[in-house]
Amino acid sequence: MRRLAATVTLVTTSDAQGQRYGMLATSVTSVTMEPPMLLVCVSRSAHLHPALMARKRMCINVLRDEQAELVRAFSSSLPYEERFAVADWDHHADFQLPYLPHAQALFFCDIAQVIEAGTHSVVIARVLESRAIDAVRPMVYVDGGMSQLAAEAV
Repeated sequence: MRRLAATVTLVTTSDAQGQRYGMLATSVTSVTMEPPMLLVCVSRSAHLHPALMARKRMCINVLRDEQAELVRAFSSSLPYEERFAVADWDHHADFQLPYLPHAQALFFCDIAQVIEAGTHSVVIARVLESRAIDAVRPMVYVDGGMSQLAAEAV
């Protein structure tokens, strides 16, 4: 599976007390365009999992190739507030979710369905709002490390 290249995302949510949670995810894919839905696989052992299942709302932040410091922070054992201190975050007032204003793309979602599969919860999410920046330079995970797309289109 190391050869299956994937876009790197940072899934974020918050609990009822406003505590922020985040998890790196490469298992994110489009499900349907009408209505817009995404799928993300979340390990049930992830610290984010209980808050996400209780809140049923998340933001999928699609990382840019220059946001490697976020990957290092969120793949570490740092406390969550220290992980979030690595970048400038905004807070969506309507959805009460933390998000990266300079991410490649943002998907604010509600959970529509959860399917338990082995060690993970397969979360099917309904996109409530999306945003994107003009430049297309996503961070890609392949062969155990971060990579960039070639500048020349095929």
